[in-house]
Amino acid sequence: MRADPRFPYHRTMAPRSSLGNDTPAPSALALRHLEDVYGAGAVPAVAAQRLDPQDQWFGVLPRLVDLNSEGVELVDDFRALTPELRGRLLAFALQGEMGALTAERASAAATGFVDIAQWGRIRWTSNLHRVAVLAGAEPDDHRLAGGMRSSDHSPRGGALHLLFADETVEVADLVDAADFFARADRPSWAVHCLVSAADSAPDPKTAAALAAAAANIAALDGDFAVTERVMERFASADTRVLIRESAPARALRQALVESDPSAGRATIRARLTSDRLDSDAVGEALAAYALINVVDADPGAWEGYIQACSAASVPLHPEVVAIATTIGAPNAASEPHLGFPAATDGRGWSQLAGCVATIVHAYRHMRLGSFAPSAGLAKRVGNRLVRAVEATYVSVMLAHNQLWNELETALGVALETTTDTVPVPLMRVGSEAMLAFAEAFRGEREAARRRVDRVLAEPVVRRAHRLRAILDSVVVMIEGPRGHYEHAMALLSTRQSDVLNLTTGPCGPIELFDFVDYALMVQEEDQAVARVERFRDALRQQHSQRADFVLAACDAVIAARTTLAPMEELLARAESLPFVYEAARLRLVYAERLRRARRTAEARRHLVRVEFDLASVQAGAWLDRVQRELRACQREIEVRVADLTEQETRVAELAAGGLSNKEIGARLYLSPRTVGGHLYKIFPKLGIATRAQLRDALSATVEADDGPTHSETRRDESRSG
Repeated sequence: MRADPRFPYHRTMAPRSSLGNDTPAPSALALRHLEDVYGAGAVPAVAAQRLDPQDQWFGVLPRLVDLNSEGVELVDDFRALTPELRGRLLAFALQGEMGALTAERASAAATGFVDIAQWGRIRWTSNLHRVAVLAGAEPDDHRLAGGMRSSDHSPRGGALHLLFADETVEVADLVDAADFFARADRPSWAVHCLVSAADSAPDPKTAAALAAAAANIAALDGDFAVTERVMERFASADTRVLIRESAPARALRQALVESDPSAGRATIRARLTSDRLDSDAVGEALAAYALINVVDADPGAWEGYIQACSAASVPLHPEVVAIATTIGAPNAASEPHLGFPAATDGRGWSQLAGCVATIVHAYRHMRLGSFAPSAGLAKRVGNRLVRAVEATYVSVMLAHNQLWNELETALGVALETTTDTVPVPLMRVGSEAMLAFAEAFRGEREAARRRVDRVLAEPVVRRAHRLRAILDSVVVMIEGPRGHYEHAMALLSTRQSDVLNLTTGPCGPIELFDFVDYALMVQEEDQAVARVERFRDALRQQHSQRADFVLAACDAVIAARTTLAPMEELLARAESLPFVYEAARLRLVYAERLRRARRTAEARRHLVRVEFDLASVQAGAWLDRVQRELRACQREIEVRVADLTEQETRVAELAAGGLSNKEIGARLYLSPRTVGGHLYKIFPKLGIATRAQLRDALSATVEADDGPTHSETRRDESRSG
């Protein structure tokens, strides 16, 4: 099968590179091909340069010039093996871990190129060994490898042989090879085989169906440029078949590229009404449907998905069932997967369904209780669409749990993928919005404001309710801690009431506490009470340990006009809860109430604790407010200490040092009763009630004279760094 210059399978190179060099980035499927061959992170620049617009993916295999000296030596070792062993190793290198027979594994392991890993799977001694096999293989090795059946799903004649054969290949063999490569998670070769089969198809209807299958595989890997080229190339075939069979690809483009999820869902629903759909066709459609619902973030849209699952007359993939079950499908949707063949898990659509199932399940955990995503959730998978979806949506969970370092890593993956290879404007702009939120949370207000302005200029924002809510939260995080309470309240009170955002959004339920805090600051207690009650009923149905804590904090703050006891009890309980940020926000308000009650020394102790806790979660946005309160406490203490007489000052200093009334009297030639009388006057002047508080009040004045506070020291260190 020779290269066909009429059909360049990948788009013109993008301006950036994700290969770690100055080489322009290939499209999503071209990158998949290079990574499948060389390994992720190990693609040499010369190999990427060989992917010019007229190249075929399957022809871009390692060459000797790509290898270092160790790799060249491994090629010599490979060529010294028997033809049978060379063919077997080549089959492993190209097909991946496809469940070879025990005898084949044992003989291959004896070569030193591979060994047998856990559960009997083949593992290469190093990636260089695998690349050396690909670089050293000759045509006879490919023919022999193509004839080896390494699994029950190998096509007639061997899938590998079909890629490198010079003779004419039957359409049925090409279709079998495409199915093999799709199941082996080799989408670039699957698309090649399907397009080649469509070129040789006996009639327009068959050609259109094969082209549509190729378009779907490309779209489910995030390569919409290849999808368009396939559709254009076979537009003159049977148009009705092409349009009908390519529904998943067209729906994904409508929802992701054109930002029209309603149109995408309509396309999928029309596809699901077709007759004689097999399990793979239904799986493709439902995987696309689920992704569209996640991107659109419309809870009401899941009803149609559940209905589609319940109405399916074919076995459903376990990941599709997992989505429906998590969303709340009836029990009837939980059984059809029993007859689904597990070997299809390598397909792009099943990977996408698994990705969505993980995200939906994680969001459900966030609604039901405290949840932090596992470190491996946003993994760098080969499928660019799956990679973009995982990284984009795990970032919201990471922000929800104030895991900012992990958040930046996930957003880096999301932005790189959606900028270079997968054109999904909503995900790209959403990732920018999440970066703005992280900047605002850390107190980098100017950077956050500039990023918000850039995002607001994007047309996609106009039809993205969830994205606008995140941008509102960014502005609230900028303005509220600065003391612009009415501005922050205006954004929160005029935004649509959204319980889902309170339970799974980047801010989580703490934004309800922010509203109550600001409302009380501007003497709008009625608004605070009304908002808490409005969300209380809704949050009962979306039970969350975090939401319960925040609701209790709101109640305690509202009650503080008459008693501080509820805040004190909740702060004591917070010591055993994982909500560091939420507890710090409550403690900040508590410290402010203490200062207003003239319990200044206590207030200062709590503010120092707040400063430490906020720094531990990088909540720099609030440190200015903490510093304002610390300065206010300091001024009050200084004023009160200045009100003491000279004799009272000496008595206070000795008492703060731990001396008893009798010991103080002996030093100052006073009776213990006179000392007690002085202390009786000193305590009200300083707004304290115990000797321990006296020590704190006087030490606060000394500390102010001696040096900067904790946060000021941190800022100085940051500047010097």
